Amino acid sequence: MKYRKLLVLFSLFASNLVDQPAPEVTLEQGIVSGKISKDGTFFEYLGIPYATADKNTRFQAPGPPPTWKGVYKAVDEMNSCVQKAFIGTMGSEDCLKVNVNVPVTAKRPLPVMVYIHGGAFILGSGGKLLYAPDFLVQKDVIVVSFNYRLGILGFLCLGIKEAPGNAGLKDQVAALRWIKKNIAAFGGDPENITIFGESAGATSTSMLIISKATDGLFNKAILQSGSSLSNWAINREPLQSASLLAKTLGHDTDDPHELYKIFSEMEYSDLILLKATKTLGKFYDTQLMHLPCVEKNIEGVEATIDDLPFNLLHKNSKNIPIIIGTNSKEGLFLTALATDESLQERQGKYLFASDVSFASEKEGDAVAKKVKEFYFGKDDISMKNLMNVSDLYTHLYFEMPSIFETEILVMKNTAPIYNYYFNYSGNRNYLKMRTGNSKESGACHADDVFYLFDARVLIFPISERDRSMIESMTSMWTDFAKYGDPTPKFSSVPVKWMPSNKDKLNFLYIDDEFSMGPMPSPEAYQLWKYVYEHRKTK
Repeated sequence: MKYRKLLVLFSLFASNLVDQPAPEVTLEQGIVSGKISKDGTFFEYLGIPYATADKNTRFQAPGPPPTWKGVYKAVDEMNSCVQKAFIGTMGSEDCLKVNVNVPVTAKRPLPVMVYIHGGAFILGSGGKLLYAPDFLVQKDVIVVSFNYRLGILGFLCLGIKEAPGNAGLKDQVAALRWIKKNIAAFGGDPENITIFGESAGATSTSMLIISKATDGLFNKAILQSGSSLSNWAINREPLQSASLLAKTLGHDTDDPHELYKIFSEMEYSDLILLKATKTLGKFYDTQLMHLPCVEKNIEGVEATIDDLPFNLLHKNSKNIPIIIGTNSKEGLFLTALATDESLQERQGKYLFASDVSFASEKEGDAVAKKVKEFYFGKDDISMKNLMNVSDLYTHLYFEMPSIFETEILVMKNTAPIYNYYFNYSGNRNYLKMRTGNSKESGACHADDVFYLFDARVLIFPISERDRSMIESMTSMWTDFAKYGDPTPKFSSVPVKWMPSNKDKLNFLYIDDEFSMGPMPSPEAYQLWKYVYEHRKTK
């Protein structure tokens, strides 16, 4: 069999052909065919429907996957789920598709890595433009990516049966169930599945770890720059968000049934373009309108998140190996749109969000003063100290929530928890360059992604230095997927990655030189630990 596959590869190169057919795979839905990648090293099955999303399932869990007669040709890049574009919208409501990428010659059954894309729950897709799997597949793993519903279609939360909330998370659960059921047909090991994601994809991964709906669906997880403990992970006032959107259409109501009627009768392309602004209060709350929510207990409806993630982490997190980490300068991408006017609005207000509250305003003001002095001293917040603003964003939104999540996991889990700190700055630090910060040291939010994926948006050659980082990152991620250990004895990575434990958090510092060390920002950690320990439970 191996030699027949090698013959296929030789023939492909010899004839300089593309889009040669991959072996047919028989699923319960029907037979599916794919194509061989352009370099001949893996089979691509693109855009297979894993569930159904249409007007009948709008704001709810998706319907079952479609079936077909004959052969479904999974050879075209999948459309994204509908989202805002530079002009109007792009994508469709019928978007729940999955890509399966299978090494040609590797020995079966293969470890499976399932990627959940980021994009603040309003943007993105699992397609190859950003997440081409070539680097990872070369390490003899199956790489799966998929779409899930975004924006109001994915995260309208009205607390009623017609719109219980978290449709986008329910899509993710449906995708994992499809993968668990079908991956063996592609040569994958259904008992060795690793889920991983970045930003909102990592936050989703964190939520899937603590959701009862995903029990038994995966075996390991990697969280890159995202945590369910982030203040932007949960919409604590989802009905208010829906009401604000309805007001833009001339409807003044907070009745969930009336809101559902308004939104369910609209075209999906009009829905996705709805825009409202939250009133800027004393807290530093996100303007994101569509986020996961805590679902109500509704008869006949399976919930994904039925309590605050902080509580679920303590009582329901899966005891599985996990990698958790952040980048050194996550906040740079959030400062790109900052102006003196927008920063001036923060003067005299809290520099933390309303996921914390205090027994009195006096206590809140005292804690807020400590935060302001830590980052800005006696200076006002302005464009002159923009790097301090970036540090605040890095710690508040990414670094500290990931550390707090780690602390809970190591206290209750026996499986290893690995922490990292990505500080490498190379030619593939895409977002840092796009936000005009290319001269800054360190790594911006999402800069680690393109040392794992062969993004089609990066068209320039790969330098030897960057190639070395790609080799290290993909080796660690795939070895973790294979063995639950990112640096096994035979690893080419020069440093042994030690897991964290109850007594000490250990971090792998990923840079030109790799090293193990303590948590990266101990003073900021002490500050934010103080903030969250002095809050009321909320």
